Amino acid sequence: MLLWLVAAAGAAGDVGQIRAARARSNAAIAMHQFEDMRPLLLPDYVLLPGSLGKALDVDEAGRRLGAAFAEPGFVTYVRTPHRIVRAASGKRASETGTWVGTWRKADGTMRLSGIYQAMWVPTPGGWKLQNESFVSLRCTGSSACVDYF
Repeated sequence: MLLWLVAAAGAAGDVGQIRAARARSNAAIAMHQFEDMRPLLLPDYVLLPGSLGKALDVDEAGRRLGAAFAEPGFVTYVRTPHRIVRAASGKRASETGTWVGTWRKADGTMRLSGIYQAMWVPTPGGWKLQNESFVSLRCTGSSACVDYF
């Protein structure tokens, strides 16, 4: 029983660390600072954007986010974790949730949204993202939505 309690406490601590890392990632995007996100990504990180359908490595992901940040109407992307589960081995964790991207457009505020899944792995420097996969499911608020669906 004691081992189970210790394992449960460790898992809860890891989940808290991952939630904090996600909050730092969201803050970096809100500030349009990819370099503030980079420490959360493993060197072989892979991103599957929700509307692109093509995997991007960490440098391509940075360029794509940089392009979004340069758009005059881009506001932010917010990822909201709904469930974080650490593997029994402690060697990885899964995060699932919803995301919303927001842009100011001439005819309104565009919100592109969907679901995501992320894989985190523990490192000596804390939990890092191995990969993220986003699926665009909805766009509202602007005629620019036709560009996404």
